[in-house]
Amino acid sequence: MGYIGQVHREACRKIPGAQVVAVATLDPEKIRGTFCGQIYTHYEELLQDTRLDAIVIGLPTDLHEKAVVMAAECGRHILCEKPMALNAASARRMIEAAQAHERILMVGHVLRFWAQYARIKELIDAGEIGSPISIAAYRLSKFPPWMDWFRNAERSGGTLLDLQVHDIDFIHWILGHPQSVYTVGIESTSGCWDHVHTILTYPDAQASIEASSLMPESFPFTTRVLVLGTEGALEYTFRVGANIQERASASHSFRLYKSDGRQCEPAASTEDAYVAQLRYFVHCVAHHQPPNLCPPEESCQVIQVMDAARQSAETGRIIALAA
Repeated sequence: MGYIGQVHREACRKIPGAQVVAVATLDPEKIRGTFCGQIYTHYEELLQDTRLDAIVIGLPTDLHEKAVVMAAECGRHILCEKPMALNAASARRMIEAAQAHERILMVGHVLRFWAQYARIKELIDAGEIGSPISIAAYRLSKFPPWMDWFRNAERSGGTLLDLQVHDIDFIHWILGHPQSVYTVGIESTSGCWDHVHTILTYPDAQASIEASSLMPESFPFTTRVLVLGTEGALEYTFRVGANIQERASASHSFRLYKSDGRQCEPAASTEDAYVAQLRYFVHCVAHHQPPNLCPPEESCQVIQVMDAARQSAETGRIIALAA
């Protein structure tokens, strides 16, 4: 079981009525002392466990489609880690499989459940900064130590897909589907775009996103988003010493700036984002409700944007997107 699988397992312990009854891992000895449920070494065996209502998929991105389709065919509801898939065609097939078997499919776009990001969305919807006209975001990291496959473009899609997708999804949540995408970046010898800048254009707004996995070892994992509106601005910065796994000790700066000179720190939940995300998914499964807060159709649209970003980086052209 990899890092993100452990995160979801720990999150489940904090959700009443939810229980991890079985896991699949290639390294059972790694968790045998901390997990008393059934441990399988093959995903196919896990899916046949009749106690399962739902499954959380934390596999490398190139395995998402196959894993989701198999889970749907076995009658399991599915929470699939982001990014949804390596390309939009694969993402659409995942949705079709879930629909064909009437299963709930949700993609783990955790920023929609991250307290400060979710609060930004709430404040924008409430009109606190007027109409958004510009969003700037960055997400800067060293290579994650738990993901050797991350450096393989055919498995992860690299930094462009795996890391930048967080902020692309958040901006999609606020502004919707962009008119065009333009991306420039630094490409590794393995074909991964490891440091990228993306510009998204909308009818009445624009967004710029930077993502990197090339930061030096001493650089802290850092994210920032600044949303400028016609009547104010919202800014959130998150910084932690090593990487996201140490998020409990991170520093946060969250401010609302009004055009009349007032400013404040908006109130936000203190619940861990992964707990909030899994709690919402469990609620959807328990009540047979679609995940309207994070619908797979929007996750697929985000992958369409990522497809365009990759095409732009490779060709040097602005890529127009259909409405």
